[in-house]
Amino acid sequence: MDPKTGKFKRYQEAARKDVERAFGVLQGCWAILKHNALPFSVNKIKRIMYACVILHNMIVQDNGNAISDFEEDYLSNPTNVPTRTWDERVATQMRAFGELRDRRTHHRLRNALVEYVWNLPENYRQR
Repeated sequence: MDPKTGKFKRYQEAARKDVERAFGVLQGCWAILKHNALPFSVNKIKRIMYACVILHNMIVQDNGNAISDFEEDYLSNPTNVPTRTWDERVATQMRAFGELRDRRTHHRLRNALVEYVWNLPENYRQR
């Protein structure tokens, strides 16, 4: 393994541990991850996750260990969201699914991330 890939793997492992810990908390507290999220729009998933973070922050607020600060921008009025037909929603989801599974896109993004991590300063704090 070359040094660039090794550094990237270390950063990726650290990030994966943080994400697994966060999702473990969310699943343990509210069983939010028991069902597949594919039927939901990205916007709805964001709102669900943000609601979980807010609930978690309310629980730990007294300890001063909140995950993130509250930002009202993320909770915009749902009436501003344009309505889409079933066919439009399915087409959007299928396009997004295809983009997620595209090997060339995956390799291009991964290589860009490897380069980004490689160019980070050595004293950059992994978090």
